[in-house]
Amino acid sequence: MVLRVFLHQDEHRGALLVPRMLQLLSLLVAPSLALEEVASASYLALPAATKASRIWTNCLSDTSPAAWLPALQVGTGLLGESMCPTFRHPGDQLPLQGGGTRPKVIHTVGSVGRVEWRSAGGHNYTGLFQGATQGIVRMSLAMQPDPSTLTTAPGIGLKFLRDGMDSANLVAMYSVDGQESWNFFKNDFSNHIPGISLSKFVVAAKFATGTRNIRQVGISDWAKFGESGAPVAAPSFPYRLRFHPTGSLAFPDTYVQPTTEALATIPVGSTLYQVFAMDGPEELGGSERRIGELVLVSEVVASSWGDQQLFFRHQDMAEDLQLRPKWNDATPQFSIFKKDPNRPSPCPV
Repeated sequence: MVLRVFLHQDEHRGALLVPRMLQLLSLLVAPSLALEEVASASYLALPAATKASRIWTNCLSDTSPAAWLPALQVGTGLLGESMCPTFRHPGDQLPLQGGGTRPKVIHTVGSVGRVEWRSAGGHNYTGLFQGATQGIVRMSLAMQPDPSTLTTAPGIGLKFLRDGMDSANLVAMYSVDGQESWNFFKNDFSNHIPGISLSKFVVAAKFATGTRNIRQVGISDWAKFGESGAPVAAPSFPYRLRFHPTGSLAFPDTYVQPTTEALATIPVGSTLYQVFAMDGPEELGGSERRIGELVLVSEVVASSWGDQQLFFRHQDMAEDLQLRPKWNDATPQFSIFKKDPNRPSPCPV
């Protein structure tokens, strides 16, 4: 009706306005039309390459970062939500919560890229540890940093898609307490983190409602299936991974620009990390060797969808310990007395 009025009043002016209005409408609806769900059973049944492409298209729909959440919302959100979806939710998209999408109250703002896991060979780890091509990495800071200080808390979420089944995921950090540098590649990351300071006790206690192994995430799921989705008869997996920066990527220790802008300068083809694997706890004589590299095969972009929708499931370390019970006594827990990994999980499947 509005267009008809314009055309009736001034045919020439209307002829100019119509394409402009249509162009504006297309820009407004294009991001929403581009988004596709990445959590349903029908989605999980797709080939790995199709799923990775869908996730990446969603990430590119809006390459601006989300806003950091207010401190009060971070506190109330973390304390008020269940930890169980972190370990049990299927798919690659955050679950619904309270009439909307479950928010990322930590690691709220990050950057995403496509990656490959290139095996170095010479190891007996199975499944995805043998190599995979359909990966997504998200590099982020745990909390909103203060540019006037050196303290940042960098970490990564990593997922590899598999044909006809759910993705394998892990998260890795240097420390929950952070580092004294703005250089994202200053320190090694691991899926086993150091002890947590008393200042983070409330956060630690909250995570312990989902698992007593709050300082580790499991990786046995990575060994059970390859990228083709084919099951492995006898899965073999390491105790711990260490992601080591090569030194070719480095940023200043002091603040120069937002982390999302610094990460966007990483060239396609860069080796983000060399991956080292420990075959058992050090107390049990475990030794470490390099097993592969994590290589960037796309640009790195900020992503509103990546910040607000992309999900990285945490595997409970207890699942690894059930398969390797000898590791349990040497694995730290948030508990006075050591818990049996075969005890019922507070987050049942």
